[in-house]
Amino acid sequence: MVIGHWSLVIGHWSLVIGHWSLVIGHWSYQQVKLFAGYIDKKMKTQGTGYATAIVLIQKLLEKLLGDDVLVRVQLPIQLGDTEPKPSIAVVMPDALRYTDRHPIASEIYLLIEIADGTLQNDCEIQGNIYARAKIDDFWVLDINERQLHVFREPSDDGYGSQMILSEDATVALSAFSKCTFCVREMLQPVAAS
Repeated sequence: MVIGHWSLVIGHWSLVIGHWSLVIGHWSYQQVKLFAGYIDKKMKTQGTGYATAIVLIQKLLEKLLGDDVLVRVQLPIQLGDTEPKPSIAVVMPDALRYTDRHPIASEIYLLIEIADGTLQNDCEIQGNIYARAKIDDFWVLDINERQLHVFREPSDDGYGSQMILSEDATVALSAFSKCTFCVREMLQPVAAS
């Protein structure tokens, strides 16, 4: 089964069997993620725009929110039997809190996916998984169109609220509403022509 143009799904797995396969060395953590009961082997490499956005967002959130949060980059979260690796997860602080498990939905303030040719998959497939897990604040940063898709009001049927913000718009995390910043701060500067 193919999800979008960037992934090969290798079969239906449980979280326990998935972890066991990683432990015995069948795959490395960088090669795969457990996503909605499937081992998802990523095929697309990260471009410079994606990598730049990761660094800009991490630094911005750490600067603005400090010790009130822990910003995790491309690390697993635990949503039932699903273990996705969002581009950015803003979670409850204290790295030692997660020594024997990954953050669960109630510990997550914000998830961000960075779309570089993956917008539909990020918004629809991952968005529905995050909504069913009751992730209150989910963003997709479309680095090609320079827009931020903000999803809120999760339910089993998806997100009840979606906004598409331009790079000139300001945004705030639901959990930290006084902390606002411009979407442009998450994007690499436009090259002068």
